[in-house]
Amino acid sequence: MLRLEPITEAALWNQLVSSLPISSALQSWGWGEVKKLSGWQPERVAIFDGDELIAAAQLFRRSFVGPVSMLYASRGPALRDIRDLPRVVEVLKQRAGGAVYLKLEPETGQPAAQPAPEFPQMRIEETIQPEYTIWLDLTLGRDGLLANMENMHRRNTRLAEKRVVTTIEGMEAFEEFWQLFEETNRRARLLQHAKAYYQTVLNEMNQPLGQAFISISRLEGKALAAGLFVAFAGKVDYLYGGSSRENSNAKAPNGMHWGAINWGIENGYRIYDLWGVPRQSEGSHAAGIDAFKEGFGGNRVRFPAYDVSLSPLYSAIKKALRLRKNWVNYRTRGTTRDVL
Repeated sequence: MLRLEPITEAALWNQLVSSLPISSALQSWGWGEVKKLSGWQPERVAIFDGDELIAAAQLFRRSFVGPVSMLYASRGPALRDIRDLPRVVEVLKQRAGGAVYLKLEPETGQPAAQPAPEFPQMRIEETIQPEYTIWLDLTLGRDGLLANMENMHRRNTRLAEKRVVTTIEGMEAFEEFWQLFEETNRRARLLQHAKAYYQTVLNEMNQPLGQAFISISRLEGKALAAGLFVAFAGKVDYLYGGSSRENSNAKAPNGMHWGAINWGIENGYRIYDLWGVPRQSEGSHAAGIDAFKEGFGGNRVRFPAYDVSLSPLYSAIKKALRLRKNWVNYRTRGTTRDVL
């Protein structure tokens, strides 16, 4: 019989989460603190089979109207094995507390073209986090990663090494990052959180067994590209970034990523996550971003999401959430289609 144990100490929680092979920075303690700013309340539970840890779930509760709520494991739960998920779900139902449904997004990183594993009473549904991404294998080292790049991308990355100065920094580079991030979002008509949200990411994700940093590329002291990265459980994740259209021949976005990639190699990380590409590029608002990310080589992977209905209200709530998302997309970009 499985045993559920609430965890209330950050270092212990991160130790448990990072010890599991299917894991994510979005299941770390710091991410739970970040999401409080958006109204999500984290609940952290470890699940044991006897003395063996088989899962750790950071569940975010979001209230809709009155007592009506959902529970969501952002890129989680962390798991020993995806085949444990049905048993884990049965235990997590103990935390439902009136939630209409439970949404899970274990970070399996399965090949993008491979069908998602199916489980009884768990519906494969749309994700909240990007469903598809590109993973680079950092164990290949610099030369191996360069060899896997598309020819033009390799050329541009080498040009960036000569033309821009890329450094790994912290909060001292935040204002430069923020200016580029805002500029890029306006240009691409993308939504964003308040400035304090990203400052909190940078602060809270510097945590036990995890780090957060800004990789920034400058030309003659002027910032041309910057990204906010988090590192946890063997992966370096590119969460947010922006670039200027000035001096495009400096190839600063290549330099910014290459700086973060080299940091990951030097610090013993295994995977570099380029974080979010569309299901298919054709006709996508993010087609240009996809093409840039694909230029690095790597493997396109998928993180399927599962919904577990806990109430007869499930279908109505899901329909209302989809309609709201369509309206936000249309207001922002003139189309109901999701970016990713």
